[in-house]
Amino acid sequence: MGLPPPVDATGAPRSGPPLLAGTLLTTSGLVDLLSAWATTSVDPFVVQTGEGMYLVDITGWAWLHVAIGAAVMLAGLAAATGRRGTASVALGCAALSAAVDLLLFPYAPVPALLVLGLDAAVLRLLLRHRRTGRAAGGFSGAGRPGRSSPDPPPWSPTRSD
Repeated sequence: MGLPPPVDATGAPRSGPPLLAGTLLTTSGLVDLLSAWATTSVDPFVVQTGEGMYLVDITGWAWLHVAIGAAVMLAGLAAATGRRGTASVALGCAALSAAVDLLLFPYAPVPALLVLGLDAAVLRLLLRHRRTGRAAGGFSGAGRPGRSSPDPPPWSPTRSD
C-alpha cells in the first residue's frame, strides 16, 4: 500500500515535476543559443539618426546571449527533473532570458518574440507549480504552519490531547 498521490489546492492530483515547463525552457534556451550564435558572425548593424549613420557592433552582446542561452537550456533540463530548488533557478533564468531578449529585440525580432512567448509560458507554469505545491504541503512543507508531519492517529500512544 502506497501513499496517495499529491493533490493541488482544488483536490486534483498534481503531476509531479514540471515537465512541460522544463521542456519549454530548454527549447527557449536552444532558440536563444542558436540565434545568438548566428548573430556573432553578422557584420555591424547600421543605425541612421538625424545626425548621421552609426555602426553598432553587438558581437559582445551576442556572446553574452550565447552563454545565457546555454544556462537557460541547462536550467530547463534541471527543472524537468523536479529536484528541489530547480524551479527557483529556472524562474530566475527565464526572467533573465526575457530581459536580455527585450534588450536585443531590435536586432533579432523573430527569435526574440518566440523566446519571450516561451519564457512567459514557463514563468506562468513554474509559478503555478510552486503555488500548487505549497498549497498541497509540498516543497518540504513550506506552505503548512507548525509540524511538517501529519497528526498521529487517535489511538496512538504518542498523541498528546
